[in-house]
Amino acid sequence: MRKLLLLSAVSAFLAGPALAQTTVITTTEPSSDAERATGTLAGTGTGAVAGALVGGPVGAVVGGVAGAVIGGAASAPDDVRQYVVANPTSPVIVEGQIVNGYEVPNTVTLAPVPSNPEYEYFYADGNRPVIVSKADRRVIYYTE
Repeated sequence: MRKLLLLSAVSAFLAGPALAQTTVITTTEPSSDAERATGTLAGTGTGAVAGALVGGPVGAVVGGVAGAVIGGAASAPDDVRQYVVANPTSPVIVEGQIVNGYEVPNTVTLAPVPSNPEYEYFYADGNRPVIVSKADRRVIYYTE
């Protein structure tokens, strides 16, 4: 019962800032800082809940910190997004649902981002840009 109560309190505590953050992000040009903040909040919440389930209150703290670091890092810089939008490629069809963290199959040809060699990209679903980390071919930015 105590774990359930703690989990409910953590979830309620994290829901308020997450909801407030989504109203800040509704701009015409996405902000890298706003997206990092959203990723940080999402990572913190997910990590805290997972940590609480595994290790109780101490696990919640450790999981929250780890989730914040991982969630905040998962975002593409503004200059990379601008380049990708300005330089579309022929769209491809990819099996499965494309979400952040999805590993792009080797059958998909990725285009380089000349100004930032850490990132590559492709277009899917007609005209949707997908930015990928070159190191592990995982999606870090995708507009739905």
